[in-house]
Amino acid sequence: PALATLFHYPTLLRSKQWYQRRVRGGSLGANCDIPLHTYENALQFIAEEIKPDVIFLTGDIPAHDVWKQSRDDQLQRILLTADLLTEFLPGTRVLPSLGNHESSPVDSFPPPGVAPPDLSNQWLNLFVQKVWSRWLPPESLDTVGYAGFYGFSFSHDLRIISLNTQYCDNLNFWLYLNNTDPGGQLQWLVDELTWAETYGVKVIILGHIPTGNSDCFKAFSWNYYNIVDRFEDTIVGQFVGHTHQDHFKMMYSTGSTAEEGDHHPTGFQFISPSLTTFQNMRPAIRVYTLDGLHSKSTYRPLKHETYLFDMERANKKNETAWELEYSTDTAYNLTWLTPDTMQGVYERLAADRAYFNATFWNFMYHENGDTCSDECYTQELCRIRTGRSHDPSICPKVNLKSQISYTLNNKMC
Repeated sequence: PALATLFHYPTLLRSKQWYQRRVRGGSLGANCDIPLHTYENALQFIAEEIKPDVIFLTGDIPAHDVWKQSRDDQLQRILLTADLLTEFLPGTRVLPSLGNHESSPVDSFPPPGVAPPDLSNQWLNLFVQKVWSRWLPPESLDTVGYAGFYGFSFSHDLRIISLNTQYCDNLNFWLYLNNTDPGGQLQWLVDELTWAETYGVKVIILGHIPTGNSDCFKAFSWNYYNIVDRFEDTIVGQFVGHTHQDHFKMMYSTGSTAEEGDHHPTGFQFISPSLTTFQNMRPAIRVYTLDGLHSKSTYRPLKHETYLFDMERANKKNETAWELEYSTDTAYNLTWLTPDTMQGVYERLAADRAYFNATFWNFMYHENGDTCSDECYTQELCRIRTGRSHDPSICPKVNLKSQISYTLNNKMC
């Protein structure tokens, strides 16, 4: 089977420690981003132990010191990250996506034609077009230079699409001028999926911001949700990052007739934990095993594994170690990761709170000792079901305002 690794946030603060530490209120926590050599150690582990067929890089390369960043800073970090990937994993295909931190100012992604030339994002799009050309063929690069998204034919029957999800970012204030399909990206996506459906090609979608998050504009989120519904048999995987946490979001049929409106699961998004420690997290690497490459490949995920970096051991003994936190085949007893099986996981989490605490909650925060209150439990179950933002009908027992407030209070990105 094809093995894909996904991680994000290789931030580049320099430090003598393996992560930066602060003492606040007498407690020791990791409230900063990782230094460069922690990122290098992660790449070494991936190269020596994982040996992936392809890497999904889901965006957010610069650190969280956004107040001191310039355009030159962002370009330097993007290039350094790519050069290190090439150094440690020569010959390995990397399929990147843009994150909301890649721009300067942060979250500023004017769609094509909206901003004057000196304020547009061509400085970023054209730069990543050149950097990413080491991994992408020429036919994938035109749309990168135009608006930061692309399609790539991994094989004759699998196409991988990377979206610029900053065109749904509610902190991207340029969208308040015009948020009607910025850059024509969703129409392009429909065209790509229509072609794939016609020729029997399966599609994996990459991005940064989960489209069901409350910080994704409603119009984009609902349109994307409908696209997934329409092409549920073509889309076999969705992989994003942004939140720094380990969770997933379900999507359901939106048919308008009685026959169509059975609300069966049509898709889901895997949201990968981050490589950064921001905030109070252990660096994480996610590894997916897909059903491929063979004559009857479905390219659906068979399982995923999450590896964590042992920070205390690294800082106290100067010894580096990555350890397997869990694998879905043992933690959730799954042999396939499909909309139906992930719906089954959700239903068990909703029915068994002890199971929720032992698995999903622990995996989300890497067993940091925090407990999940009654409100937390209700909100987290709602977040799993909410693959479409700003939709009060998904969780009728949870007020939409409280959903948004809960998400903001737990936001790390």
